[in-house]
Amino acid sequence: SSFAPPTAMGCSVLAPPTADEVVTGEGAAVARLLCECDAFVFDCDGTLYQAGTLLPHVAEAIRHLRQLRKRVFFVTNTSSRSREQLCAKLRGMQVPCESQECVPSCVFTANCIRHAHPEATRVYVIGGQGVIDELAKVGIAASGGPADDGVSFSEDEFVGLAQEIQSERYDGVVVGWDTGLTYRKIAKAAMVFQCHPGAFFYATNDDAADRVGAHLLPGNGPLLKAVEAACAACAPLRIGRKPPHGVEAAVLGKPNPDFVRWIAEGDKLDIARAVMVGDRLDTDILMGRRAGMKTLFVLTGVDGLSQIAEKDIQPDFTLTSVGSLWTRRAGEASSKM
Repeated sequence: SSFAPPTAMGCSVLAPPTADEVVTGEGAAVARLLCECDAFVFDCDGTLYQAGTLLPHVAEAIRHLRQLRKRVFFVTNTSSRSREQLCAKLRGMQVPCESQECVPSCVFTANCIRHAHPEATRVYVIGGQGVIDELAKVGIAASGGPADDGVSFSEDEFVGLAQEIQSERYDGVVVGWDTGLTYRKIAKAAMVFQCHPGAFFYATNDDAADRVGAHLLPGNGPLLKAVEAACAACAPLRIGRKPPHGVEAAVLGKPNPDFVRWIAEGDKLDIARAVMVGDRLDTDILMGRRAGMKTLFVLTGVDGLSQIAEKDIQPDFTLTSVGSLWTRRAGEASSKM
């Protein structure tokens, strides 16, 4: 394999591979992956695409896996899209998929909240339409989300806003990546925590950033910190309580191993013969290792080879890209890449 460390995460390990070692070992690594794995669980941003651009040979790689009768899933911490919306994005890039194979973090979040809080009927959402749509599927209504985009805040409306939130039912607050985040949204979330002391607090993920080309775009993590700080400042009685009833959100997406275990249970996967494929060591690869999966690290996103040692998170395999599953398949000469 291009890189298959002999020891578990956190133990003494061999030095990470060099870029040349990754390239020269790709053929053997791909052969092992196709032999040892029946299911491929792909991260999306930085793994399959960057923003709206599909990375090279991804569509061919996915089709190749399907021809080999491998099961394929698409698992992303990005919560702004529902299952159906993520499926539509992938299909629009010519990636063959079905909506049931698409599992954005908002799907897991909605199902976790329904299981943990069977009495919940309404929440306030900072995030995209995907969060609202997936909550609705499990019977939880939501206000906020894109409906609050672009609405300015004034001190004159504050009293009325407080009375409105006080008079309505709110079981909790859910925070996902929100490109329309405003002061008003943060104030409304803080008001929910003040007016409804038992309100729960969840986040779909706390990713720090995503790579788009040569630059990094802030993820949900920095946004979540603002909401948590507002909760602590405005609802200090929550300080010292454990999530999801304290001032810090319970974070449900990757690297939480229950995310992928939930998928494996629902789709009857043998998790020991499944591989988690991703560009981020401390979410994708860490989740896979915690869940007992094999892990495949690709070099098209946030982390590079130097982060393997820095973060002390060892993938089982490393490839330059998902496209290598196609270009380095058995019988394909490297000169044809």
